[in-house]
Amino acid sequence: MKWIKKLFGKQESSREKAVSSEVSFDGLPALLEESSQKISSEIEKDVSGLFRELEVAISELKESNARLLEAKVEGDFDIRAVKRAKSNRENVTKQVGVFIDKLGVLENTDFRALKGFHETAVQNLDTCLEHMNQSFRYTRVVFPQESKDVTESLGRLGQVLNGFRETIREHKREMEAIEAASAGMKEVRELFASVKAENLEIESKNRKILALKDEVAGTGQALEELKQGEVGQNLQRLQGELDMARERLKKAETGLTSLFIPFSGNLSKIKKLHESGKYTLKPEVKQQLDMCLESPVNLDPSFFSELQRALEDPALDIQTQKKEKALAQVRSASLAFEEKKKEYIEARKAFEAKKAELAGSDTGKLAGLEHKETELLARARLLEEEIESSEKKLAALKEELRSKEEELQSSVAIIDKNVKIQFLS
Repeated sequence: MKWIKKLFGKQESSREKAVSSEVSFDGLPALLEESSQKISSEIEKDVSGLFRELEVAISELKESNARLLEAKVEGDFDIRAVKRAKSNRENVTKQVGVFIDKLGVLENTDFRALKGFHETAVQNLDTCLEHMNQSFRYTRVVFPQESKDVTESLGRLGQVLNGFRETIREHKREMEAIEAASAGMKEVRELFASVKAENLEIESKNRKILALKDEVAGTGQALEELKQGEVGQNLQRLQGELDMARERLKKAETGLTSLFIPFSGNLSKIKKLHESGKYTLKPEVKQQLDMCLESPVNLDPSFFSELQRALEDPALDIQTQKKEKALAQVRSASLAFEEKKKEYIEARKAFEAKKAELAGSDTGKLAGLEHKETELLARARLLEEEIESSEKKLAALKEELRSKEEELQSSVAIIDKNVKIQFLS
């Protein structure tokens, strides 16, 4: 029959063909609970027989331990060997008794409880064997059969515990996957909430930026209208006049200071000679000399006569030719100083007056609009920087969310490879 179907191109439907199914993220807890209950039922079924075997093994161990404790010495042994055997027998039976007491009764047979019970039982058995091993060397010499019975009872109990281990091993991967999926769901939900919150934050900041830019545009328009109006025209006129007054002041200051440039080197030389103690100036003359070198604007005209006397003083260690040249330059500067200083003072007064006029003009509204525009632009830039930082954070959160979703899907695949999770969107 099969070859006839094959001849006509027909194929048998495969019952083993997997049919994938989807489960919503919110429906996943129910799936995990169902899987956990199913595995727990299988475990309970598997271990029910093992617990009966465990009860029998414990009962046998108790009996063999009791026989060892009550055993009589049979045979001809050295009295010292008997004494050692009896004292060590007490330790052996004590350790076995402690082990039996620690086994206890397991009322809850779910996976976690069973796993904990098995791990504790194996650990206690290893401890019992370790503590009784040395004593057993002496006990089995005098009480060979009873010691053998205890050993065999412990061995049978160990085999029962191995049965528990096999049952745990068979279901361990699925149960660990269920636990991992439960933890993974919490992480995915938290990350999804963080992504959503970050998106909302970015949207909010973008709306604020649009509102700020609209306000900047309105402020800029009002500012431009004000500049083109009477206030703006007046401000431009005053600003132009202030610039002219500043330039005039600069020229007057340059003209005044240029008078001292030709003999500034001699002034520096006189200052050094004074400071080194090779020539002495009057305190007031030294003060005027410093002023002349730094800012001759406030110089007293009497300084020129004092300077001439210093240059004519034979005690001043400067070459005669240089002195004569400097004297001529000082006289020339002295003649022009009053006029240059007057020009400077007038230019300074004009500049200060124009500056005060500009400051007192009706520019409050204009300055306020300019300040507002600057502040709005600064706030917009700050929000843009915050958005850039938020977008980087959002990208990292999305990547972490994608990774956690993949981990969760992998955990669910261990439980049921045909289940596909519909994640939150």
